[in-house]
Amino acid sequence: MKHLKPIKNVFLQQVYNQGRINLVVLHGLLGSKTNFKNIVNNVHISKHLSSAYLLDVRNHGDSPQTQTMSYEEMGNDLKHFIHDHNLQNVVLLGHSMGGRIIFSYLQNYTTDLPIGNIIVDVGPGEGEGKNYVKQLQDIDLKNKTLKEIENSIFQVVQSKEKTNLIMTNLTYANKEEFHSDYKWKINIDVISKFMSNGHSEFSSNYQGSAFVICGDKSDYVSIHDKEKFLKVFPKIDINRDIHFIQGAGHWVQVEKPREFIKLTSQYLSSF
Repeated sequence: MKHLKPIKNVFLQQVYNQGRINLVVLHGLLGSKTNFKNIVNNVHISKHLSSAYLLDVRNHGDSPQTQTMSYEEMGNDLKHFIHDHNLQNVVLLGHSMGGRIIFSYLQNYTTDLPIGNIIVDVGPGEGEGKNYVKQLQDIDLKNKTLKEIENSIFQVVQSKEKTNLIMTNLTYANKEEFHSDYKWKINIDVISKFMSNGHSEFSSNYQGSAFVICGDKSDYVSIHDKEKFLKVFPKIDINRDIHFIQGAGHWVQVEKPREFIKLTSQYLSSF
């Protein structure tokens, strides 16, 4: 493997000292470390945890902005995070892009491996998902009200949940000015290039357990994709360990939080 330069991920730590699990959470594209905060703080989740570590991945949130971005690099970032913090009894949770980071990690490393994995609405196949970042790049942020920008984002993504998420990536271009323009907090140019590059299918020889939670209305994973998960999780029981929540789309944890928390708690209780 070529030499990769890891970043030090900025993270939010929640300490519970209730169980033995250290849950490491990886958000999706254009998300941040706060996305799953309410989920992990729910008593049905936190009762299983020693701590939760919610990461900002590279070029997102408060983590370092880099000129390169790939799943290989982000898997390496994750490897260094777990090693540097000397984490034991790790369960990884990743939504969308975060799930693919987990696939990359398990594909490329054989040490510091998690005891379990929760994959949220993403599969290991090649080039899944939609690239809308280029259209976001093209939105003119100058001399626009926040409402006007919100409307422009909605026109691109056609989803209120996704629009609200993307809006959290805006900040003032000049905090000293009373009527400042807005700018992207994320490194949108590098993220857009990363999306346009696509990715190949993931596979691994990881022998641990996994739990997959998807929305039955998702554009990213369908019920016919179950067997694909055997390529990254050879030991998974595709009938027992893969779940589709009725009425949920890609943002399962936002659209159906009660059902998502129930399933996640069920899996965490197995350790």
